[in-house]
Amino acid sequence: MGESPGHRGFSRSMIARIFLAAATALTGATGACSPAVLGRSRVTPVAYAEPRPDAITFWGHACAYIDVGGFGIVTDPVFSRKYATIRRRLISSPPVDAYDQTRIILISHAHQDHLDPATLNRFSPRTIILAPAPAARYLRKRGIRARSMWPGDEYPFPGGTITAVTAHHPGYRLSLKARSDGRAIGYVIRTQNTTIYYTGDTEYFPGFAAVAAEFQPNVALLNLNAHLHTQDAFLAIQDLGAPTVVPMHLGAYDGKSERLGPRWRAELIDRFGAQIAPLEVGESLPLDDVAPKAAGRR
Repeated sequence: MGESPGHRGFSRSMIARIFLAAATALTGATGACSPAVLGRSRVTPVAYAEPRPDAITFWGHACAYIDVGGFGIVTDPVFSRKYATIRRRLISSPPVDAYDQTRIILISHAHQDHLDPATLNRFSPRTIILAPAPAARYLRKRGIRARSMWPGDEYPFPGGTITAVTAHHPGYRLSLKARSDGRAIGYVIRTQNTTIYYTGDTEYFPGFAAVAAEFQPNVALLNLNAHLHTQDAFLAIQDLGAPTVVPMHLGAYDGKSERLGPRWRAELIDRFGAQIAPLEVGESLPLDDVAPKAAGRR
């Protein structure tokens, strides 16, 4: 038996108007905006200036641009819109002209938030890529040349030397078991006046004290995340004794580091004060502002 229009509930046109009103309210849009934008991730634009000379510039997550006398060194660049399928990029990526002076890329391990072939292909093919053996093999299978580095290996560049050091972390693309076997590494960048230690991802382990004893870094680029935070991060910083610590591993992708990273960083500032240099994405730390090497240091 048929029903009269008055007993059919909402008509299609009424439902469409309700959805349109809801979309407009949720997006803060005007009548010119389509509800099709619902569900898209919002990307915050970042103004990436040309990296400052002789400075460390933070580009979000584990990526820093280190300029040494015009020679560009980049740590763990990942600029893709997402990684591991569910982790979405929250900010815009650096334009090519911001990193066209890159000469060396340092890869710490093969996890997706630290190693992204699509991002590496944006750099000049003349750029040297240094990576632990599992990451280097992964790249070679995808047509990207990389030089394998094991702890203790050195790579010279104009004005300094890069040395691979041990990290305590899984090294393979999908591995979860942390080891200190050189399949995941950090790097020490030594110049005449400054020694910079990039930790890579790592748990707290005796390697921090070993880096301090051998290299006495002026600056530590510390990946602060689920593997290393709060008390363990306190111990790592105490072991290193570096006068300047830059917390990293936040600011670019959603996830635990983005939710808790600001709190973990605030804990370091409360504990260590001016020793912590909290850079926001796009900000730089001039190397002249870092305490110089003490006499007799390497």
